[in-house]
Amino acid sequence: MAIQRKAITRRQALTAAGVATAAIGVGSLTAACSKPETHWDHEADIVVVGSGIGASTAAVTVRDKGNSVILVEKAPIFGGTSARTAGVLWIPNNFTLKERNIKDTKEDCLKYLARFSYPEEYNADSENLGLSAHAYSLLESFYDNGSKAIDSLREAKALNIAEWRMFALDRPATDYLDHVPENKVPAGRALGIVTPDGTIGSGIDMMKQMEDAVQARTIPILLEHEATGLVQDENGRVIGLKCDNDGTTIMIKASKAVIFGTGGYVHNTSAVERYQSHHIYGACASSMATGDFINIAGAAGARMGNLSGAWRTQEVLEEALDNRYLAGGVFYPPGDSVLQVNKYGVRAVNETRNYNDRTVVHGQYDSSEAEYPNQLMFMIYDQRTAEAFGGAYPLPKDAKPESHVISGDTLEELTREIEKRLKSLSSQIGGVTLAANFSNQLTKTIGRFNEFARTGKDSDFKRGAAAYDSEWHGAFSPMQANTPWEKNPYPSVTMHPLRNVGPYYAIILGAGALDTNGGPVVNAQAQVLDVKGEPIPGLYGAGNCIASPSRDAYWGAGCPLGLSCTFGYIAANSADLIVK
Repeated sequence: MAIQRKAITRRQALTAAGVATAAIGVGSLTAACSKPETHWDHEADIVVVGSGIGASTAAVTVRDKGNSVILVEKAPIFGGTSARTAGVLWIPNNFTLKERNIKDTKEDCLKYLARFSYPEEYNADSENLGLSAHAYSLLESFYDNGSKAIDSLREAKALNIAEWRMFALDRPATDYLDHVPENKVPAGRALGIVTPDGTIGSGIDMMKQMEDAVQARTIPILLEHEATGLVQDENGRVIGLKCDNDGTTIMIKASKAVIFGTGGYVHNTSAVERYQSHHIYGACASSMATGDFINIAGAAGARMGNLSGAWRTQEVLEEALDNRYLAGGVFYPPGDSVLQVNKYGVRAVNETRNYNDRTVVHGQYDSSEAEYPNQLMFMIYDQRTAEAFGGAYPLPKDAKPESHVISGDTLEELTREIEKRLKSLSSQIGGVTLAANFSNQLTKTIGRFNEFARTGKDSDFKRGAAAYDSEWHGAFSPMQANTPWEKNPYPSVTMHPLRNVGPYYAIILGAGALDTNGGPVVNAQAQVLDVKGEPIPGLYGAGNCIASPSRDAYWGAGCPLGLSCTFGYIAANSADLIVK
């Protein structure tokens, strides 16, 4: 089916996000639902809201089951945040593991999921592994349906998928918590998109394949249609969707169900301020990720969960302050003679851990001082890392100076330059300043780090101890081919002593996100639940717009997309069972 498109500029996308942000608020809850209307502009068995991997999986699945479908997308382009990703789907017990006779059993995998998502509740000897029945059922549903969803898309020729390997490295992707005993299959669950030329593609390629699949099934795609409310019958059943298209109200009847697969609220700054426990300076999600489903489902009586949650990543602070709509994050700080310190000049985290878990350090609260000492982290590195790893984001290419890089010939001079930079940014960062003894403490911290590098053992944060640390280092920290610096000769490839002479460099990092992952709570059938824990008839959810089944745990590369795809598939199969 042909789709009429309008060209969209970066400025227009940001403007659209701002309009949506202004339109969504607590006061709109009472207007997000309405009684049945007598006039319908469109009608289908299933109405799918969104066009990312979860929504498009739902649309293709319900259409292949013989249902009529309409897909509604707020943006002027197809693909959502999914198109801005690496296009990786984390799926346990997937077909590539089976082809290699690797057993990813349900019992073992659920222990890993529970251990990572609910460490404070996990007990291998308890019923449901110590989790609530609801939480356990979501993890179980993901395991039971993830591989089915992928097999279904492959068989339907909607996606061409293969084992995803870590960029240029010839090995399956290592999970983000590979070193715990519960993870019996620490690599190989990540799947990638195969492009027509046989290479592994990105999110753009993934969503192009899904868009082609949707069009091949003649599913109407209504772009620039913003969902504004649900229509419910006298029994509370969702029977339709109200949308806005350039100021015109469009009513769409859904005979069976409405499935939401939209984004989180990361670009709704008022919602970020309301729900997040600490600041998010910038985000990589689509500019349309403004949390519409929270108000829409809330008006129907939906229960909310995990509203403070997010898929997190560190961001270059000054880039985020310039424009919070970002192309990417500091997913893996490059280099080996590099470390991160807080305002006191001390390390606070294993710098080589995955971006989601590492970024949590920014929100650690010091109750004695009533402050967030790690609100900003300072990425400190020397000339070796600047030159040998130059061009690996966020390091400048060929060590040429860029505006976000601070330099000094000595650590004392570097400290003074950081203080100047913080002062210039004070109106945007809450007046964060360095501690008076920052320079002296930084010297001690570097000395301690250098000893760790020589021995290969980080006694403070275990940097380099897990397979993830060293294996992903090779993917994100390639040394330049013609660098005069020698290859790291020390025991851990992640650590090399900083030089005793300058120049030294610093990049200020702040907390960012890919998107938020809280919202209406769903059950194992992807049905949205009301405040009493009962399903709201005819309403389903998947993706970043719902309370994440994984809570805040990022199980491995492609976890958000894997969850979204799977619960879109679950929603489609659940909604298809409804009798008109």
